[in-house]
Amino acid sequence: MSTAAFTGELSGMSDPRGMLTVEMSGRAASPVLVGREEQMAVLDAAFCRVRQGGPSAVLLGGEAGVGKSRLVGDFGAAAGAAGARVLTGGCLELGTDGLPFAPFTAVLRELVHEMGADALAAMLPGRTTRGLARLLPELGEPDVSSDPGEARARLFEEVLGALEHLAQLSPVVLMIEDAHWADRSSRDLLTFLIGNQRAISGLLIVVTFRSDELHRTHPLRPLLASLDRIGWVERVELPRLSRHDTGELAVRILGRRPASELADELFHRSEGNPLFVETLLCCDGELSPGLPESLRDLLLDSVRRLPEDTQEAATRQAKPCANPLLPPYQDDAPRCNPTGRAG
Repeated sequence: MSTAAFTGELSGMSDPRGMLTVEMSGRAASPVLVGREEQMAVLDAAFCRVRQGGPSAVLLGGEAGVGKSRLVGDFGAAAGAAGARVLTGGCLELGTDGLPFAPFTAVLRELVHEMGADALAAMLPGRTTRGLARLLPELGEPDVSSDPGEARARLFEEVLGALEHLAQLSPVVLMIEDAHWADRSSRDLLTFLIGNQRAISGLLIVVTFRSDELHRTHPLRPLLASLDRIGWVERVELPRLSRHDTGELAVRILGRRPASELADELFHRSEGNPLFVETLLCCDGELSPGLPESLRDLLLDSVRRLPEDTQEAATRQAKPCANPLLPPYQDDAPRCNPTGRAG
């Protein structure tokens, strides 16, 4: 079954999965992906290419809350149902340097939990995991080579070898999320894997990142620029929802079509950001009167991530925001639009 066919099964309102769900965060969420047909088609086409033996990688960017994780999550579920092994690792925001190899450690932990350390070692030449053991103690004694470059090369080759072996059994989808938080080691390993995809039949690599956080000196920028030059890499930007799709998302959340006035106000306040739509729209069909705490924190956090000179410039030029998503005249709230861009 293709991923397109699988995701197509979820589109009907009569399906029991088309009913309202409420996430643990307390906000209402649509169980059906809305307004992302074009981007899902790109991922589906990439998956088809790797099933036919070709290399493929997709770099998916978008602002905070626009639905990157939801999109790749739905795609991963569909790819898994179509017979792929889906491996997911996320980068963590831990200081300026991040956590070395965090997403790949998460992937290895998932594999060891599923198949055991011995089975993972059996996939590698020489049945050794000395390189991988640097990331996960369960894999035995780590490589203590006196040459850091040699140890690093062994680690990279063992990760590549493990993915190659898995791809011989079934298509593999490797998803690395939040690459804007990736440390240098993770970025280097990701570059190595994508650069060597031609040698692995059946491997799709999907990378997500917040494009609104990529200031001009952000370390992910040169990586994206270099990967853009590789023929099998496709870069996709996930936009906000249109007025029509915002209304459709409200329909999916509420199970009915909202009044035209409410739909207009919802689009005006959310500006088509799916996270803001879901957070502003209450289960009773009303809109939250003010800025929910979770969104307020997200806006403040987005501004604080900016370089200091940019924060200062934004503060000097700040004016009360006309967007009614933000409650007016809160001294500690950034004067910005719902996407976190100062202005």
